[in-house]
Amino acid sequence: MDRNIDEPLLALLKQCKDLPTPPAVASKIIQLSNKQNTDLDTLAAIVAMDPALSAKILSIANSSMYMRRIEADSIEQAVGMFGWSGTLNIALGFAVVGSIRGALTSGLDYDYFWLRSLAAATSARALGQMTTAKNVEVLFLPGLLQDIGMLALDSAVKDVYHGLADLQQDHVYIQKLESKKVNTDHAVIGEWLLNNWGVPKEVTELVGLSHISNFNVDDEDFLTHQKCVYLSGYLADCLMIDEDRKVFETVAFLMQKEMNVSMSDFISLLGHIASQFQEMAALFDLGVKNSKQIQSITELASLVLLSEH
Repeated sequence: MDRNIDEPLLALLKQCKDLPTPPAVASKIIQLSNKQNTDLDTLAAIVAMDPALSAKILSIANSSMYMRRIEADSIEQAVGMFGWSGTLNIALGFAVVGSIRGALTSGLDYDYFWLRSLAAATSARALGQMTTAKNVEVLFLPGLLQDIGMLALDSAVKDVYHGLADLQQDHVYIQKLESKKVNTDHAVIGEWLLNNWGVPKEVTELVGLSHISNFNVDDEDFLTHQKCVYLSGYLADCLMIDEDRKVFETVAFLMQKEMNVSMSDFISLLGHIASQFQEMAALFDLGVKNSKQIQSITELASLVLLSEH
């Protein structure tokens, strides 16, 4: 796969007036993220400018993902809890998903797109928690935005996803389709787009590498983060499309190979992700259409947990 963007495609992207763009509050947070010595109080003040965003960040601070003994009752407390990177990730995630929504286009179902993206974001963070890597909160945003290049391509190259329909659920097919039509894939486009937004490099690089399985990074923490984002898409598909659990075995093998996760731990992890995904979907105002499938995964995970005790 070519890691560069061909000049004709780059020209189309640059000329496109409908590319995804971050909303105003997200732009201000991105600007702050690129300034040195910005304190958390300044970040909290920016977030507080958007009451809806503040409410969502408080909700996630008090969600089961964090299980705090004492409830956060102010945006300042929530920001202090998440830290700079965590708040940046969560705030940008809420702001971007809330602003870039749409119905079925000539090819892409945006509702399905964001549900899978959120499942991947939840998966990336959960994987990070299993590791000794530092700053796992930074995984949420690249997990969420790893496919945003699809939205850019959908706007700039009108027929690239024409007639895709249910094949949108086949990520390997999508990558092959993009390679055939535009000689690259959406991970490369996504990195380019987020760089244009000014998103921190630690996020954009993970987006650009989200389809790369031949890990070769000297920085151990970054290597772990890259694996988490790479695997998050596979875990998302277990939640979103695998009603007959046909890909469970393939993904379980990948998890064992890359992160030394046993089958029972893999199923337990999926159950954990499925539970958090439902809660996160509600916070992001996304309707989970396959709730029975999600419930079956949580029930399977509970059975595995009981059998181990």
